[in-house]
Amino acid sequence: MAKDKITYYIQKLDGKKPVPELKTLDLDMFWQNAPAGRYTVELKRIPKEKSYQQVKTVFGLMIAQTIAQANDEGIDVSGLLKYLLVDRIPKGQGLTPDFLLELAYIICPTNDEEGRRITLSKMSTLQAANFFERFRTIIAGIGIVIPDPNPEWWKDQKEKLRKAKKETSNVK
Repeated sequence: MAKDKITYYIQKLDGKKPVPELKTLDLDMFWQNAPAGRYTVELKRIPKEKSYQQVKTVFGLMIAQTIAQANDEGIDVSGLLKYLLVDRIPKGQGLTPDFLLELAYIICPTNDEEGRRITLSKMSTLQAANFFERFRTIIAGIGIVIPDPNPEWWKDQKEKLRKAKKETSNVK
């Protein structure tokens, strides 16, 4: 627990006094360990979370409305992508593993037997190898060459770490 902050929730029911959802011991410990100074107390209503059914409905409506209105306006995939990408791509921002994985799922979709899109955790070895090859082929178009995976990569990694450790110990 942070020395200068504590968070607790109060449940207010109709016709009843609000009851803190906090053990008095936690509050006592907070005040014992808190440094001297001014503290604020902020009370605000936390909106009720949407139910799973509400989320499904909102998502379904979002998808259905987008498709219906795009069809009415004659907007196809290429038109939508041009709108989203032209001048909206952040410049100078480095690639991250999360971004590349999401991109790979989009540009190299893999489906299960029922036609649902799946991620690496659900792919068979054959599907994952195919996914890897498709991504390698696409990314090669911009000059990034991804070599065949080395089945003993961890040995190479171990050797690199050993060398780096040795170099840093020699510097001291």
